[in-house]
Amino acid sequence: MLKRTYILLSLILLISSGIWAGGWNNTLMGCRAIALGGAFVGVADDPSAIFYNPAGLVFQRNNLNFSINGFYIWPDHEYIVPTGSRAQSKYNVSLPQIFISYRTNEKLTLGFGFYVPYAGGGVDWKEEAPGCPYKVGEDEYSRFKSTMGIYTWTPTLAYQFSEKLSIGFNLNFYRAVLNVDALMDPDTTVVSEESGSAISAGFGLMFRPTERIGIGLSIRGAARMELSGETRITQPQTIPGFGTVPVELRGESETIFNLPWDIEVGFSYKISKSFLFSTSAQYTMWSRLQKVDKMVKDLPYGAPDIEYEEAMDFKNILILRGGVEYAFPQGVFLRAGLGFDRCATPDSTLDCKNIDVDKFAILGGIGYRTGRTQIDFVYVYAIGKERETDTAERYNLNVFIMGLGVTFSF
Repeated sequence: MLKRTYILLSLILLISSGIWAGGWNNTLMGCRAIALGGAFVGVADDPSAIFYNPAGLVFQRNNLNFSINGFYIWPDHEYIVPTGSRAQSKYNVSLPQIFISYRTNEKLTLGFGFYVPYAGGGVDWKEEAPGCPYKVGEDEYSRFKSTMGIYTWTPTLAYQFSEKLSIGFNLNFYRAVLNVDALMDPDTTVVSEESGSAISAGFGLMFRPTERIGIGLSIRGAARMELSGETRITQPQTIPGFGTVPVELRGESETIFNLPWDIEVGFSYKISKSFLFSTSAQYTMWSRLQKVDKMVKDLPYGAPDIEYEEAMDFKNILILRGGVEYAFPQGVFLRAGLGFDRCATPDSTLDCKNIDVDKFAILGGIGYRTGRTQIDFVYVYAIGKERETDTAERYNLNVFIMGLGVTFSF
């Protein structure tokens, strides 16, 4: 019994790090910004600048701005085994966010944001796909569900040196929540629940040489996430005199990993009073995520702690974005954008818990401003490029997103 238990506990270290599905970067911040393709670093003139470029807060027209946005995400993860059996994970999720900015004087503006900058989703592989085991590393499972969200509270300040130049700073107080629920064989379930915190800092620079041109720089700092919680394994055991009964084993578990540096530059140009063009390039240093350290300790029966290091070997990526906005006299805004997001996961660590592919995104939206209120709607369709491994397994990811936001200005 104990030998089998220790083997299972070792395997759980593999699956409980299954939080990377679909890539990590979550730039769904502000419905207007997303409708512009997410190319907002060189614009940054509404409260979502807290995320994109905090230096832009000083260029908002009103002293107090409050923005609440919500996104609903329909991802479609696809896994095809060499025999042709196909499985899909469709774990839908909603992401709320709040941004507030307040101009204290002509030079200084304060802000606060609550949002999900990384992860914010997961995979849910069901048991209804016969002949299609879900391969994680070297192991196979008949059910596998893994979700994680990293959200942040972000106080921000921006200072305006002149009519053309400003800087901004913020702190990110991250909180991560990880949950895994897997069926490792017909009778054994594994549940892992962990959470943890970290702090990082960000910096922004905005230069507006003319009323029509905006040039922005944003740097989001790296962080080291340390999660802790509990892992539970339930499996049948034969006990003399009682027969076969389910037995639950509990241990304290930990997960440690690194978040990247993000450097983004953006450019915006007002072609006319009504027509805005923007573009940006984001370089994300995912090479910081080379591994995930796992541990399960305080096991029953005096068993030693189990430690495992899972290789991730993520690579740095470049994300390109562009968008346009046209303002009609009636307070209506039409927006459209394009984006290209490279995958960070190499073939060697691509599996069912970590489906990451190159994605081409089509984005658009409409806004309406009346008095002190602006309402924005956005849609996103990200089309993935299928990847195939050396073992003839194929993976893909397509995502459809809709968002609605309301901004009040005073």
